[in-house]
Amino acid sequence: MNIYIDYTAVTELERDIGEFTGAGNYTRDLIALLKERGVAFKILVYNGYIPRKKWESDLLPDEDGAVRTGDITELRFSRGDILLLPAVTGRILVKVRKIRKRNPDLRIYAVIHDRQHNIARFDPMDSLFYRGIYRFIPVLYARYVIKKLLYDLFYPVLVKNVDKVFTVSNHTLQALNHKNVKRITYLYQPSSIAESTPVKVPGYEGSGKYILFVSGGRPEKNLGRALLAFRDFCKEKDTELRLCITGIDRKKLDIIAKRLKLSRGFIKKRVRAYDYLDRGELFYLYRNCRYVLFLSKGEGFGLPVLEALQAKKTVLCSRQSSMPEVCGSILYYVDAYSVASIRDGMIYLNDDKNLLYREKLAEKKKKIIDAQIALDKSILVDEVMGN
Repeated sequence: MNIYIDYTAVTELERDIGEFTGAGNYTRDLIALLKERGVAFKILVYNGYIPRKKWESDLLPDEDGAVRTGDITELRFSRGDILLLPAVTGRILVKVRKIRKRNPDLRIYAVIHDRQHNIARFDPMDSLFYRGIYRFIPVLYARYVIKKLLYDLFYPVLVKNVDKVFTVSNHTLQALNHKNVKRITYLYQPSSIAESTPVKVPGYEGSGKYILFVSGGRPEKNLGRALLAFRDFCKEKDTELRLCITGIDRKKLDIIAKRLKLSRGFIKKRVRAYDYLDRGELFYLYRNCRYVLFLSKGEGFGLPVLEALQAKKTVLCSRQSSMPEVCGSILYYVDAYSVASIRDGMIYLNDDKNLLYREKLAEKKKKIIDAQIALDKSILVDEVMGN
């Protein structure tokens, strides 16, 4: 029996979305876990794939442990082999159907992180992130509806080719509750960012002088309302706090700010943008921020919330989708679709007493989550090995 772990989907996903994604981080943590437990496996990578960073090069196996391919649907597996797909997308589910036809005796296990980002409703503000015809709300709405319909039609057909389905939250588990899912297991998503060595980011040498917003370049993360709420917060409170945004370049930030009619002076003085940072740099920002602002409209899990807790920081958090499940009552939740609600949350955490109270809760919850992750890691290895 051989175990194969697909890394091609991570390559595609992070090429299309950005350098770090929750599914990509999950895959790398899973690889590290299996190596730690002494489980033998091979990783499927594209022909010509070159690791982007040293930590990725150290993580992925040498040529003896890598299987290079132009298309994973063309591979032949032996009877009893296991193919583990840790970063499933709609594109991968289509490929799984072809793989099953070629390899009827292959055992296929898949981790499904979300369905259509688990976003329950269309948001016109997403148009801020697009150019061309998708700037027009009716066109963007039609795209949203068509994608949702196609997924609802084809998902039940495609997922029946998977033998075991793992999810990273009960929220996603419920969204996947379909008769064609043969076996489904919910496992807490791990994160290894706390194992990174913090690397200083220029301009952020002081502690507690900024609010951190991660993955700002993705529409579902809700940057538009965060900027509007931060502007209103600064008008109401005499504060020197800045907003630090990762995952977006300055040019794109300026375009979004212009569409929101935010003054250039305000953005220049109070908002900083960084493209995708190294893990050490990101961990440094987590450790030195006042708190993390996470306003996503839909998540399979919400990894930045867990990363914030590992850095001993609290989160001003969206109450939509999976986040309340991840952290329970320890965070201060706001309505992701309400600028006023977000602003009021910023005012709440601007009070040092409130912030300290939430940080103490976060520290207690971190211990509980660490124990949960350790347990679920053990269960995951058992599940992969066939128990």
